[in-house]
Amino acid sequence: MNALLVGRFHAITRSQEVWLRALEGRVVCVLTSANHQGTRRNPLGVAARKKLMAAALAGKPHDLVAIDDIPSTTAWVEHVLSSVAKAGLARPSPADTRVYTSNRDVANLFRAAGFTVVSEEVKGLTPHELVQRIADGREWQAEASEATVAAYADAGFLTKIFHQRLLNDDGELGHARDFQTYGTQMDASLKQKLDDLLPWVKPGNIVDKGCGTGKLLVELSRQYPTSQLVGVDLSRELLRMSDENTYFGEDVALVYGNIIEKNVPDGSASSVIFSSVTHEIYSYSGYSHAELERAMKNAAAELQPGGRLLMRDGVSPGTAPWRMRLLDAQTRETFERFAREFKKGAGVRFERLSADEVRLSAHDANEFVCKKDYLKNWHIEVDEEYGALTLDGWAALLKRVGLEPLHLHQYVNGWIRDHRYAGHVELTDDAGRKLDWPATNCVVVGQKPGG
Repeated sequence: MNALLVGRFHAITRSQEVWLRALEGRVVCVLTSANHQGTRRNPLGVAARKKLMAAALAGKPHDLVAIDDIPSTTAWVEHVLSSVAKAGLARPSPADTRVYTSNRDVANLFRAAGFTVVSEEVKGLTPHELVQRIADGREWQAEASEATVAAYADAGFLTKIFHQRLLNDDGELGHARDFQTYGTQMDASLKQKLDDLLPWVKPGNIVDKGCGTGKLLVELSRQYPTSQLVGVDLSRELLRMSDENTYFGEDVALVYGNIIEKNVPDGSASSVIFSSVTHEIYSYSGYSHAELERAMKNAAAELQPGGRLLMRDGVSPGTAPWRMRLLDAQTRETFERFAREFKKGAGVRFERLSADEVRLSAHDANEFVCKKDYLKNWHIEVDEEYGALTLDGWAALLKRVGLEPLHLHQYVNGWIRDHRYAGHVELTDDAGRKLDWPATNCVVVGQKPGG
């Protein structure tokens, strides 16, 4: 009976090496994610990983097969088996092969295909724990195979990869957030996000800052199967959701970190995406335009020449005086609450013209109509300012951080207009002339010179 090993194999422990050499029969080792390296999930290139496995299996009959990632989980088993056959080896079958993998989902897929899957527990550190120790600068050599010690003799590159995280443990943006509702709200607009962003994405090394549930990463992986994707988020709970959604996408690496800071090496990213998160950067930094600009400046530094910064979020209509009629009791009640509680209790200045009409700035009116229906997470949403800048303000910011404005567009989401605005509020200018609905979203793309 032959052994089929399936995994990434970025480190081999001493205990694992003993176990590998005790395997019976010929060993075929399939190294996955061959087309990715330089991330927390895949720090080593495939050549280095082949060297590790060749040393671990020295003296045993074995073959090494490297395979790229594919976006489809249902085709994964066939991808592995056909890749082995394409390498000139006998195609593994349930009758002559046992599968060894530590990945529970991969194990389930092979079991469903009729294979016997063995998941033996190896004593001591897991390879993942070993790599984490190396990155943390803790003692690790005694637990590692000689080939692993050699591979990580200069571990500076690994420390740099793993260092992209917050130092404190309390990394959530808001306490008592209903993450399921929040994630559902974010994912509901996924199709529109894709329509807005995909025409401007430059493939290669794509960074999704504020990746949330990971649904955008999944779609980016499908659209750009040869690209390396990095998702960054400040929330451990959202990263957990993202990990579940992107588990099979070994082209996806997840980083726990503050998206204001640099999260990948300078000059390494082809595209950096901020989708519905720049208002959170601004709001959770004390409504600071300086911190928002710092985030964009760091992202610009992460871009390679010719790389693109893509931003999709709310937009401010400016500060002109508007009049707003509140057409139903629920809307009037919510406005009273908004006027008291907006921006951590700072509230808004308005003039009451009648029982159902108020006069206030265009910006504040827009902030109210944008968030009036987000009641379940109201205690979070009321502290957030959706329109951090006008469209002209975004154009000016791109130039200040060294990017050339490539695309600037704002629009009204038709569904929101028809289901949340119409019939609930009416907007006029200060002379009483009816206004078009304010833009719900903007799309801003800046390109780094060169390339």
